[in-house]
Amino acid sequence: MDLFIILLMCYGTLIRISLTESQVSIPDELKICYVNNNIQDFHLPMNIRVLLDIIRKTERYYYSMMDIRTMSSSLMHRFKLDGIEHYENIRAKSGILPYGQSGKQSVKYKLVKQMVPGQPELFPSDALTAIERCTLHQAISNTIMKQSSRDTDILCQEIGQKLTGNFYPTLIIYLIVSYLREIFKIKNEQMYDAGRAIFADLWNCPREYGVILTPYGTIAPGAIIGAIAAALQHQNVGLKEIISMMTSERPSTTESVNHIEEVDFIVPRDEMIRDRSMSYHPSLIQIDNVWLATIAGELAEMVVYQGPTLGPNMELGATGFWNNTMRPNDFYLKNKNGYFDATRAEIVGDIDGFIVASKMQTWVDDFYSLRLSQILDMYYSDEGLTLFNENLKVCDRRKAFSHVVPKTLLDEQTYVASQLLAYYNSITFKSPEALRELVDYAVTKFSDYANNHLLTELLCRDKKPYPQVEALIAFDGAWTREHTMDFIAALIDDLDVSMYGSKMGILHGTSGQWLLNATNSPSLAYYAVSNFTKISWPTRLDLAVTLKAISNYLNETWEAKWQRHIIGGFGQAIVILAPLAQFSETEQQIILTLLREIKRAHPDLYFVYYTSQRNSHLFQPFILSQQDRLIFNSDIDAVVEYLSTVPRTLRPVITSGLANNSSEFKDEMEDYISPSKSTTYLFHSEYAVNTEKLTITIHNFGYGMIKACSWNQFDGKERTVCQQLEAHEEKSLIDDFKCIDARCPYIYLRVENATSLNKCAEIECRSPNQVRYIIRMEHTYKNSANQIFINTFIVLYLYLQLTVINM
Repeated sequence: MDLFIILLMCYGTLIRISLTESQVSIPDELKICYVNNNIQDFHLPMNIRVLLDIIRKTERYYYSMMDIRTMSSSLMHRFKLDGIEHYENIRAKSGILPYGQSGKQSVKYKLVKQMVPGQPELFPSDALTAIERCTLHQAISNTIMKQSSRDTDILCQEIGQKLTGNFYPTLIIYLIVSYLREIFKIKNEQMYDAGRAIFADLWNCPREYGVILTPYGTIAPGAIIGAIAAALQHQNVGLKEIISMMTSERPSTTESVNHIEEVDFIVPRDEMIRDRSMSYHPSLIQIDNVWLATIAGELAEMVVYQGPTLGPNMELGATGFWNNTMRPNDFYLKNKNGYFDATRAEIVGDIDGFIVASKMQTWVDDFYSLRLSQILDMYYSDEGLTLFNENLKVCDRRKAFSHVVPKTLLDEQTYVASQLLAYYNSITFKSPEALRELVDYAVTKFSDYANNHLLTELLCRDKKPYPQVEALIAFDGAWTREHTMDFIAALIDDLDVSMYGSKMGILHGTSGQWLLNATNSPSLAYYAVSNFTKISWPTRLDLAVTLKAISNYLNETWEAKWQRHIIGGFGQAIVILAPLAQFSETEQQIILTLLREIKRAHPDLYFVYYTSQRNSHLFQPFILSQQDRLIFNSDIDAVVEYLSTVPRTLRPVITSGLANNSSEFKDEMEDYISPSKSTTYLFHSEYAVNTEKLTITIHNFGYGMIKACSWNQFDGKERTVCQQLEAHEEKSLIDDFKCIDARCPYIYLRVENATSLNKCAEIECRSPNQVRYIIRMEHTYKNSANQIFINTFIVLYLYLQLTVINM
């Protein structure tokens, strides 16, 4: 092994120096994330939905003042802090945290910061809550926290095999038994204790921070954000230039000599070289900041930290498992030898980051308003980044990787990055050939792993459709807290609760209290779910109280829409989770009365009753229309599948009776559509009764072309008429419709087949290829007297409802 003998200076990762000399303290603005053990508890679920929500929130806050270059670089410099270590021998007290930035990963991080300029103060941190800031910091900061015992590494390897292998049924039984013990007092102590032992041991396993869960696996998003920031400030810098910049920031070697007794040596002390050697550094060699922030930097860590000891036996691709895939908080690593350089999640993030970075400057040159959240959202989707005749997506990672990662360049950049990393760690290899051989080993290992193990996965098997609906959820407390939290967390994901997806509200089934006000923020939704551990748990379903709270919300919501002359929105659905609910005859009659009143005011409202088979008969009388559904003895997919059928809703504006005749305001709603999507709208038959004239038009903006269809559904029969709308064109979909009978048809509209010009730049655009349009409505009844009477009656009815409910 003398080929790989390394000479250690007194500052580096393979040596021990006193805490006061080597620790880089946590920045003041991030200390809240570490006090009181907040690193374990003070964050939201680590998934891409939450990360996107936080980034979108900041983009909306400073949309007109910050481009993607400033956003990505300031975000990286403000919140990314790799290589955090926990000092177990330091007791936390006022002004002192037992954490510092002294881990191995901190070295590459500092190098990347040197080559990717950024101003952390420009990031709009004020737009975020404390828990959102800590979540963002933890999501993009790469750190491995682990016990140093080899026994711990072996134990976690065994746990990982059990959780992902033959012992998986035991885990499932443990979860089921936990549920049954609480609900039905059923016991299976043997299986319960076996499962409980696994979870007790988990806390001793090494944890990987800076990773998030996506529908396509676990990734390290910090690498992707770093690559984007680097690509938009792309530069190749000479090695000696970087070292000269770093020298002024590094402590001198003479300072470390004072701590000579605290240093562990691999070579005899008398052979130790006091001055750094750059004798084999070519003067013209340069390093690319994108390569350093991604693949080359990752492999350099492996070369420098493992190479001298392991040589050709270096290891990469350590994988692991989440504590919970519905509310992922902790990612535990398993590796039999305890080597965690270049983990699987980091490699995936590096590859994805490099792929995206290869196109970034071209995209920004063609579309200046491109946002960071749009890049992440589109790339990690089935549709992908479809911009300017290119399509880039995670599903095609293997194909893209082969085009953008040439092996010769990978060899060269890994070699340069290794030299830089070794110098910064005060490590000198015996010769350039020794380093070159280690680099060759690492690149060969990486290429084999990527091509034969990582990139062979089928990431996109079936496209997952996401509904766009406003779901109001109430639960009776029959399930355990954990099961209820997991169920609703799964709904947050399956319904795509997000700024551009669905909305969700949650009600306490006993008190009718709002545990989550209706929101399109998954961060707020997950936070509300996490607070279930602190609330007084529901003891029964008081459906009458719950319905009153829902009625109050619906009436206020639509009154606010009508005041702004908005004619529609997401379809609304009430989801009742009540596996063990019981009602008396009197209660049933009260509930039926309330349901009929709500249906009279909101006939297009959907109800889903999710219960057990033995209790299904109690809910059968509540099925009052074709919009209602009873689901029992099924899984969550049945709920999501039904909610996916809920169309958007269109309603006539109902105010004082004079608003419809006003020329100052038009009754309308604005919407956006992606090329691969279609959107359906429903004008309920109850709104058509006694209609003298109904006209619905659609106006297309200049973002592309769309097809708009309309049809009436009556007694199961329908006839569809479609029209193509060019940019800036307006057409009537429903013209002079009338229905003076008591029975009128349902009226449907559908917008589809969008062809985009990639012009969607405002903050309301989920992606640049969306097409914007407006639906307008003119609606009059048989005569003005009837119109005024009906409008006045409905407004008075809603007012009385609000008054009674608030009493």
